[in-house]
Amino acid sequence: MVIIINGYVALSGLNTGFLYIVFVNLGACAGWGFIDGFIYAISSSIERNSVRLKLKFLKSLSKEKGQDVLGKVEGSLDETFLSTFDTAGKEAIAKDIITHVQQASLENEKILTKSDVLGWLSIILIYMATGFALALPYLILPDKVTAWFISNLLGVVWLFWYGVQLGKNAGKHRLLLGLSMSAIGIVFLAISYLVWAS
Repeated sequence: MVIIINGYVALSGLNTGFLYIVFVNLGACAGWGFIDGFIYAISSSIERNSVRLKLKFLKSLSKEKGQDVLGKVEGSLDETFLSTFDTAGKEAIAKDIITHVQQASLENEKILTKSDVLGWLSIILIYMATGFALALPYLILPDKVTAWFISNLLGVVWLFWYGVQLGKNAGKHRLLLGLSMSAIGIVFLAISYLVWAS
């Protein structure tokens, strides 16, 4: 996104002042970070409250009598990593849940927690820091085209590093993901140049 903004604003016939480019970058990154941070916060809220509802359900089940209680608790393990256990394992876990679930603390229902909001703000700051780093050449160098090339070089290197980190977290294909991410950046760079040239 920043690569395209840099290219279009720097090379177009619009207001191409250096500060204008920087503010456009930061504004776009702040807006994008706000949206992605909001999605993160809401996703965390949904996941947390889903766990809360399941715990509440298990607490109510543990108070019931009858043979079907164990089966219901086992059924609640579906769509979790516990579903990969064999039948004996699920039964043992279900029995432990019935025994100990009443001692589990049930959090109050909250739309957003402090952790969600801090995560949201940190995403905005990360996006803005990235945008500022890529806009920095425009503040230092007198020639906008040179600044554009250096900014985009930094962006492609950053995309490579980010792809490698994704691969590291996935446990495989670090170099391939790094190259793929940087290739996507180069494609966007070419698009911004073609738009300007046309």
